[in-house]
Amino acid sequence: MFSPIIAADLQELVSKFGLHTDVFIAHLIAFLVLVSIISIFGIKPIMKQLEERHQRIEEGEAMHARSQKELAEVKETSERIIDEARETGKQEIDHAKQTASRLQAELADKASAEARTIIENARQQAEMDTAKQKAALKDEFAALVAQATAQVTGKVLTEADHRTINAEAIRSL
Repeated sequence: MFSPIIAADLQELVSKFGLHTDVFIAHLIAFLVLVSIISIFGIKPIMKQLEERHQRIEEGEAMHARSQKELAEVKETSERIIDEARETGKQEIDHAKQTASRLQAELADKASAEARTIIENARQQAEMDTAKQKAALKDEFAALVAQATAQVTGKVLTEADHRTINAEAIRSL
């Protein structure tokens, strides 16, 4: 039913626009050859380059993600190392403080012991000096008593007399 109408319209179009089937087919073949050549030598290499670029971008994004992950791991590791170093430093400082206080106590004990030794030596020296002074005073006192006795009696005392008078004077003290 529509075939005669379409055929009539087609005839009219051919006559109006000058459509020649031989030329049309040649143009169609040339167009198809041109499309094939552009497709083979133009579009396929461009598509290949676009695909390679797309792959490189994906690889770059994957590398970026790995880098971000590694960076986070490095940051975490460095923070852990810094925390460990801080803790070790605190422990070293505490240990140094304990050692210093222990050394201070030891030095104080040592100084106290030395002071006691010095005081004891000084006391012993004072006692020895006192004993020497007492002995010297006794000897001097005995000599004075002997001299006073010799002057009072008017007699020259012998060495035996001196010893006897000294012994009696010392006993009386």
